[in-house]
Amino acid sequence: GQGFELQQPQTRLLVTAGDTLNLNCTTSGDVLIGGTKWLKVWGSRNETVYGQTGSFPRVTRVVSGSDTDFSIRISDVRPEDAGTYYCVKFIKSVVGEEEFRRGKGTEVSVHALPTPPVVSGPNHRAGPGQSVSFTCTAGGFFPREIGVKWLKDNIPISAQQPQITPGWTKSSYNMSSNVTMTLQEDDVRAQLVCEVQHSTLPAPLRGSYRLSRTLR
Repeated sequence: GQGFELQQPQTRLLVTAGDTLNLNCTTSGDVLIGGTKWLKVWGSRNETVYGQTGSFPRVTRVVSGSDTDFSIRISDVRPEDAGTYYCVKFIKSVVGEEEFRRGKGTEVSVHALPTPPVVSGPNHRAGPGQSVSFTCTAGGFFPREIGVKWLKDNIPISAQQPQITPGWTKSSYNMSSNVTMTLQEDDVRAQLVCEVQHSTLPAPLRGSYRLSRTLR
């Protein structure tokens, strides 16, 4: 098996949730009896992403049935697909199959767009001069960095730093931002807007709230 080579050329890949991930792996030289698998390492977990046996609904081989090209496609990528992927060649041995050679590894990051922000107000009405709090939430995004701006009738108002918490799936995040303001009589026509900026967005996402819903 000296003449056997395995090439896994991609070091790092960045994909957006929903897209297709292409992972390249080719072999050359000696033909060795034994299977080839794709493994994903995430923290201390090892997971078989693709093997010759088993069911892998979102994974297809780029060149079906090839003995030298083991590249795969993973469709409809999700945040939990993040991790380091290895193309691994096994050879037949006394115990069944043992690992013979593994690729250098491809580190995959999955970017995910935040959900449109939702603004919620107090569950009771308040009068002019009273101080009330509003909350803006958005979720499911990656990477963690996110910007939040509050506007009242297009004029920025100051808010606390947003709270970032782990999301519903691993490797995504949720955000909650609060703003406290004193109501004024003419707020009956005013609109509060929460604007979210994220590296995955070409333009900010906005959520709005009419203050007439709160003012009594």
